[in-house]
Amino acid sequence: MTVETVCFIPCCSSKNAGGGVESPPYTWPDSGLENTWAKLEAARRGMEHCVKGDSSPTPAMYLYTGGFYSAFDTGAAKQLIFAGKLRLFIISAGYGVLDAFEPTRNYDAEMKGGVARYWRDAGLAGIIGDICLNLNPKQVYGFFAGQPGWSGAGAKYRYFFIAGVKEALRMGYEPARAGCFYRQSGRGVTAILGALGKTFSDCLSGGLDCDKIFAIAKTSGLKKGGIVIGYEDLIIGPHNS
Repeated sequence: MTVETVCFIPCCSSKNAGGGVESPPYTWPDSGLENTWAKLEAARRGMEHCVKGDSSPTPAMYLYTGGFYSAFDTGAAKQLIFAGKLRLFIISAGYGVLDAFEPTRNYDAEMKGGVARYWRDAGLAGIIGDICLNLNPKQVYGFFAGQPGWSGAGAKYRYFFIAGVKEALRMGYEPARAGCFYRQSGRGVTAILGALGKTFSDCLSGGLDCDKIFAIAKTSGLKKGGIVIGYEDLIIGPHNS
C-alpha cells in the first residue's frame, strides 16, 4: 500500500498487554520488504529472552501506556492508517521495528547499552532505511528524544531513525520532506515524551498537513509547557521546500 506519510515513534517502558487484534487485521511486510522482514525476524530471535511469552499479544500501538502514548489520539492515528494516509512504525528495543498494529507481547528492554549495540550490529538502521526506500512516502517524520549521534549513555531511538533515513537517502529515496521532531530544550523525561506525543497528535489532528507545525518547530520551536520541540531536517535542497 502506497501512503503519503510514514511516521516513526519510540516505544516506552510502561506497557499493558491487554490482548486483542485490529479488525480488519493489518499486517506487514509489504510486497518488496520480504528480505527486510527476514532480517528483522532473525534479529528478533536474539532478543527473545526479553519477551514475556505468557503475556497477551496486543497491537503494538495499544501496548504502550507511557507519556508519549497518553498524549496522542490513537483513534485519529487508526483512522489515518486505515484511510491509507499514514503508516506508523514503532522503534522498539525488544522487536527492532513494529508496525502499529502488529501483535506484540510485553517485554523488558531499553534501547541503550548492550541492547542498542545489539541492534546496531544486527543492522536496524538498514532495516529502517529499507522500509523508507520501499514504501517511498512523500514525507517521513520521527518523534524522538535523545541525541542524534551514537555517543553518550542515553537511549538510541533517535539515532536509529536518523541513521535509517539517511541510509535510504543515500540509496536514492527522494521525499519532499524528511526530518525529526526532537526535544530542543526543557527537562523531565515524562514532560519531554508528553510534549513529543502532543506534537505527533497535532500532526494527526491536521490530517498530516504539517506545514505550519514544521515551520514553527524549525524556526522558533514548538512550546509545550516547559518543553520546546525543534525540528531537524534530514535532507537539504529543492525537496525540502
